Amino acid sequence: MSSVVYVGDIGTELLVDCGQDISGATNTFLTVRFPSGNVVNWPATVATVEGKAQFLRCLTRAGDLAEAGNYRVQAMLTLGDWSGSGKTAVLQVRERFA
Repeated sequence: MSSVVYVGDIGTELLVDCGQDISGATNTFLTVRFPSGNVVNWPATVATVEGKAQFLRCLTRAGDLAEAGNYRVQAMLTLGDWSGSGKTAVLQVRERFA
């Protein structure tokens, strides 16, 4: 698999680092703003990488990567009494054959 993400890719793994242990998190998803400005939520689960349960994991589905450009991505979750979003990450999606 390439480290470059293209329009139409399906099954691309997105790992968003939340910067702290989120092993007890619930209501986990990614809020995504498309290059066009549309905002959607993608399902995500807590993932452990190298022994650290501080990541949200999402696999892209058909239609998720429908536009070329920069997608803005935020982790959203509930942890104990806190609910909210993480820092904004940028996912660059290229046109096919670019």
